[in-house]
Amino acid sequence: MSGAALPAPARRGTRMGDALACQLRVIGALLLRELNTRFGRDNLGYLWLFVEPALLGGALGTLHYFIAHAMPGGLNPFEFWVVAYIPFYLLRGVINRAPFGIPSNQSLLYHRNVTILDILLARNLLEGAAVLGALVVFLVFFGIAFGHWPTDPFKMLFGMVLMLLLAHGLSLMISAGAVYTELFERLVHLVTYLSMPLLGAFWMVFWLPYEAQRLALWIPSVHIFELIRDGHFGGAVPTTYDIGYVCAWIAGTNLLGMAAIRRARRDLVL
Repeated sequence: MSGAALPAPARRGTRMGDALACQLRVIGALLLRELNTRFGRDNLGYLWLFVEPALLGGALGTLHYFIAHAMPGGLNPFEFWVVAYIPFYLLRGVINRAPFGIPSNQSLLYHRNVTILDILLARNLLEGAAVLGALVVFLVFFGIAFGHWPTDPFKMLFGMVLMLLLAHGLSLMISAGAVYTELFERLVHLVTYLSMPLLGAFWMVFWLPYEAQRLALWIPSVHIFELIRDGHFGGAVPTTYDIGYVCAWIAGTNLLGMAAIRRARRDLVL
């Protein structure tokens, strides 16, 4: 006796589940390929994935620990600068690599199941995992060396996820633009460095005069840095952030970015 045919909604659900499983396998394979391409042949191998952000963040924190004056709320300068720089490293790293995401992986688009979104998502997930790993190492070090553990680790993790999503949305638009002009490759590094004083990594909102605070809170990354600091320092210093505002920016940049890469794919010559 033959089995009864599945109803149409069940068949659609099965097809969607199979398609999702296929894309997850594609992203996993792309992530492993990117990991091997970027780190597999170096002297430190895959360890460099975590060492690079840790060295840069640690060097900056150490420098300010020995030369910085007392900070508001009695904050440890080493902790403040490390917790500031590592999320900034994530934002900068994702955006700076965006113009090269499509050209360096263009041959993979011959495979029917590989899309530009898959490629960029795999690259950015790898970047996020590396930076998060470096941050966890420092948080453990802070707890052992200074006796200060994060007040709310979930807020810090949530802040890092928001930073990755925001950077991902921006990277989609930059990658799509780089298909049409080399201007993005030439300017993106310069723009990320020039924007450092504005992003909120190395200052806090309550340090600013009231009018400057209102202007600063238009910048979505400022809210994310404040959230991460709230998770680490808790009530030691006042923080100001609006998660809904950040989520609106994330939704907008990602939707625009996906539309942009869909258009760029049509004009891309393989």
